[in-house]
Amino acid sequence: MSSQVTLPLVAALVAAFWLAAARMLRKTDPGGARLARVGGILAIVLCGALIAVAAINLPISAAVAIPMFVAAIVEFGFVIAFVTRVASGRVSQRLFLICVLAIIACILLGIVLMFQPWTPAVFGIGFDLVLIALVAFMIWSHITPQNRTKAGDERHG
Repeated sequence: MSSQVTLPLVAALVAAFWLAAARMLRKTDPGGARLARVGGILAIVLCGALIAVAAINLPISAAVAIPMFVAAIVEFGFVIAFVTRVASGRVSQRLFLICVLAIIACILLGIVLMFQPWTPAVFGIGFDLVLIALVAFMIWSHITPQNRTKAGDERHG
């Protein structure tokens, strides 16, 4: 699939995720729902810009790439803020540590796959694994696990 189809499709899926999250949170967490709606609107604008660039076959220049890059960075900031708001204080310390170690293991495995000397065929897999694991680590590092006293009170109380 070409990037002319893939990028708008990814942006549309991100927008659908945001709007579905906003709908689910509208009664239980109005602030999180507002955050998700803004993220969804930004993803829709980014999707429209990507479709317009692909439709008119505009060459990618700095005038096109820089605003889209800035919008993608802002969207990533919304993802971090949303995940932090939803998951902080709700993840046990044990699960938090397991996830951190799994993400680090994926980063190390990706590096090994990128720099192994036997076959160049797995370089792309290693690069994708490192990229996804680094993004996951950037998001996961903003989550605060439960306090030990809070988790202990729930078990004993």
